[in-house]
Formats: sequence, structure tokens, C-alpha cells
Amino acid sequence: MELQEFYPKFQDLGAEVITISVDNSDDARAIVDKLGLQYPVLYDATHEVTTAWHVFNVLQDGVSAPAAYVFDASGNLVAYKIAANISDRPSASELLNTLASH
Repeated sequence: MELQEFYPKFQDLGAEVITISVDNSDDARAIVDKLGLQYPVLYDATHEVTTAWHVFNVLQDGVSAPAAYVFDASGNLVAYKIAANISDRPSASELLNTLASH
């Protein structure tokens, strides 16, 4: 997974990567273990968080749309992207460039 590969670079910028899974916690943990993810993965099986952030089922597929939110060191939202389709994800490089410019 690209985010895992670039995770140290996010940390070098003083950033934290957090992902949210709408899978049940057992399934999500299995994926975390299989991929060896070192960053936090939050579990939202009830879809409360992804619904509140307006990314659940926006593609009419019963899951969360891929999305990225970038906050600066003060906690201000500086950029975000909600995907138009399942493969429309910002690259780690895009996210790192956004972070570096703030």
C-alpha cells in the first residue's frame, strides 16, 4: 500500500496518517496485519464517522468513498479530496506536497 511505503516521509513532516475502514474490526485488522500497516486504522463499521464526513455511500456502493483530508499542525483543514470513483485517490506524493506547502 502506497501510504505505508511513504509513511516515514509523512512522519518526517510531523504528520500522522490515519485511515478509516468501514469493514468490521476483525476484517479490518486482518487487512492491517496482512499488509503490515504501521499507521493507525480506525474502524467505522456503523458508518457514523464516514457518514458525518459525507463520504459513506456517495458512490452508491455501500462503502466509504476514497477520501483524503489534510490538516496543518494547528488542526486547520487545508485540503481535501473525495473521490469521484473507487480508483480516484490522491497519491502519497500529492498529499506530501500539500503538507510541505503548509
